[in-house]
Amino acid sequence: MIFALVCCLTVGITGSMAYAYLIDRKERVNQIKAVENSTHIEEEFDPPQDPQPGQVIKKKPCIVNDSSIPVYIRVKVTFSSGEAQAQCEPLLINSNWKTGKDEYYYYQKKLLPGERTETVFDNIVINNTVKKEEMVPFDILVYEESVQAEGFSSPEDAFGEM
Repeated sequence: MIFALVCCLTVGITGSMAYAYLIDRKERVNQIKAVENSTHIEEEFDPPQDPQPGQVIKKKPCIVNDSSIPVYIRVKVTFSSGEAQAQCEPLLINSNWKTGKDEYYYYQKKLLPGERTETVFDNIVINNTVKKEEMVPFDILVYEESVQAEGFSSPEDAFGEM
């Protein structure tokens, strides 16, 4: 009888330990908050009615951070044609924008929510040497990209520019 009691106790203890092992679980609830990275271009621009050689055209593009997080910004500035670019003096890019190896300009500061960058450039200057009758109409296109600043030490690092 003692032997039967010991066997029952052994089976009971072993069974309850196995049951406890099999039902033991830990639960952790992780919350992930997705944020939207949103920016836009603003600019002061006075398009001339009749562009002339030597004329200075006011164009001041900047980027505004509409997000709730800090971001890094880069822009690419292109002329609509090679002829158009040749008839203008090179753009004077402002000092807080650094030229990258990939033809983008990188804003060297984190752009906090609601802030705007300094202008990329301030003017377009048509060369004095261009003849009026040889001038071609043109556009200057400003394309911008942004990426969240969290986890990156520089804008070049954030965009993977090598």
